[in-house]
Amino acid sequence: MAPPPPTTTDNVPSATRASHVLRPHHILLLWILVAGVHPVEDNHMPQKFALALHRLLLDEIAEIKLPRSYWDILGELKKASISDQSGAAKGLVQAMSKLAQSFRTPDDLSNFMQSLSSYYVDRDDEDSARYSRRSLFGYFCHRCYVSFAKLSIAGVARLHGDFLEWLKFKADPRFVAPPGYAPIRKDIITNDYQIFKTKYDKREYATAETYALFMRGVMTGDSNVANEGLRRFFEQKFHEGSDSGLRQHAMLNLARMYYLRRETDACRKTLEEAITTARTAGDNATLQHCTSLLHRLPLLPTERGKKPIINEIQPQMHPLEILHDAKKLLMVENQQPLTAAYEKLIQAVGLYDHYVDVQGGLFVESEQYAQHAVQSIIWNFFGCSKLARIEEDIVTSFTEYGSEDNTRLTVTLNRAYYKARQGKYTASIATLLEPDVWRGLGLADYNLWAGEIWHILALRASRRGQQRQLKEYLVPRRPDVDYFAREYQWTPQFPIGSLIRDPLHHRVSQAHTCVDELLTALWHAEYQGRYGLYRTAVVMLADVGLEFGMTKWCKRLLDEVMPQIMSENDLEQKGFALFTLARCVIAAGDSSPESLREAIGYLEEAERGFEALEMFTSIMDVQFLLSVLHHNLGDAAKRDEAAERHEQTRLKFEESQKCVVEDWIEDTWAVVSEIGAAIASR
Repeated sequence: MAPPPPTTTDNVPSATRASHVLRPHHILLLWILVAGVHPVEDNHMPQKFALALHRLLLDEIAEIKLPRSYWDILGELKKASISDQSGAAKGLVQAMSKLAQSFRTPDDLSNFMQSLSSYYVDRDDEDSARYSRRSLFGYFCHRCYVSFAKLSIAGVARLHGDFLEWLKFKADPRFVAPPGYAPIRKDIITNDYQIFKTKYDKREYATAETYALFMRGVMTGDSNVANEGLRRFFEQKFHEGSDSGLRQHAMLNLARMYYLRRETDACRKTLEEAITTARTAGDNATLQHCTSLLHRLPLLPTERGKKPIINEIQPQMHPLEILHDAKKLLMVENQQPLTAAYEKLIQAVGLYDHYVDVQGGLFVESEQYAQHAVQSIIWNFFGCSKLARIEEDIVTSFTEYGSEDNTRLTVTLNRAYYKARQGKYTASIATLLEPDVWRGLGLADYNLWAGEIWHILALRASRRGQQRQLKEYLVPRRPDVDYFAREYQWTPQFPIGSLIRDPLHHRVSQAHTCVDELLTALWHAEYQGRYGLYRTAVVMLADVGLEFGMTKWCKRLLDEVMPQIMSENDLEQKGFALFTLARCVIAAGDSSPESLREAIGYLEEAERGFEALEMFTSIMDVQFLLSVLHHNLGDAAKRDEAAERHEQTRLKFEESQKCVVEDWIEDTWAVVSEIGAAIASR
């Protein structure tokens, strides 16, 4: 989960600043206000068209996003006027399409702007104007009128020429600057476009464009652009003082970029400097942000063995920091029960309400669903995947698709990996390749997204036994994500570092010497509430017990845990448990015909599960045992069928070994690479 941004990242339009600059789209909006918006008693426009017109004006005047072009606005009004029967709306659209003829000379523009004074209330005793003093439309007209009145003759001529060129402009504004939208340098010497100048017209004050440049560099992974944008932003003039007093904010933003790029050493050094600067400046809020982010970093090698730092709730602490503490408590090596993480989650929920309602913190819609994403992870650790799916549904239902929301991305990745664990590899990858999943991602989140696709492919290759594909194709192409070789292959090297999972690997080749470690792993799994791992460990304990001749105890042990395994329906865990249970039934029943028939039902269910997962070696083990049981029961036909299935599985396994990589995997990874290149080049 990414740390909360300490400052807003919105690109503030130039028209919302203290110094207002007239742009060509302002003239078009003023013309629409004059020609298309009338009092209710004099309004001849159709209701649907009038509603569309007001929505368009409100959207553009509010300037919460970049202004649309003349052709976009004209096209939208044409669509709205299709159902017009009176002809008033179509007449307005037709007049708008010939707007250049109404503004042939700068005098025409001046006459039009002078007429605006009659459309808004300038004094409290006026009541004849169309728009009231507190009206958004009236304020917009008044502001544009004042800005125009300050222009010199050369400024009016320049605005008129830019407006006519803007009416003809059809290029993409993302790549070509529209006429009239070039940055204007505010300087007393070079400012010849204004006659009357205010304080804000004589000096360049801070704007948000350079901070947007910094955020673009963070999104695309370009450190040079990000550093330059951040430097230029905080070098601007924020007030009349000689020192801006915002150096700690610059250091915090820089540390956050290092954190997202997983450059922990640079992040730690920057945060230490930011903490010192914030203390000197007496900025407690920034100090709290820096300290919380410092607590997120992994421990130094010299601090090995120490427990992670858990934040104490402070007045200005962000709720996401408490949620990150829940992540620390979820780590197995910290030896904390999952209930401790759930307590932190409840604290984060309460802190979020206090942060927004009492402290007046910035409300971000996606942040209120972060606790549901963390809940889904906790329920998965508890072994309750159905409850986890409910929490994931809440996030996907109420968050915006196609955005840069890390919460929605986390839930989507977890759901795709769960689907892959159930054997639906292509379906899970197809879900992640949907444009709504990746189109709003930055480069940091792209690594998570590409890494999840890589993990799904690695999971499939390891289950199918395609070690060459894993080692020769996938591992060299691994994105910048965490990877443990023991996750996908039985290797004595590269331990995961888990008190529970590492001992389970020892069972493979050290059956008689791993009992103590297996019992210790069982204790940790039960104490921490990780019942998914607990069930696997119980099955492995029963498997060990068979080798010691404890047949009836092993069967009783599995009978107690099988209802949980069947209800959870993890196909790999269920197949392993059914295969072990069948062996326990045979051993406990002294290979009697009744025990053999009972075991056959378990083995057939295990075979179907392993076939869905494409685990060829496991399928062959089950089919071989089925063939032996049918032979012992004297059923030659079913024995031959099982033997034939075993041979077909063996041929599939050998065929999969010959092919290092399938074509569809290469095509998938080519798409992933192209998406990464597109994100980096934005």
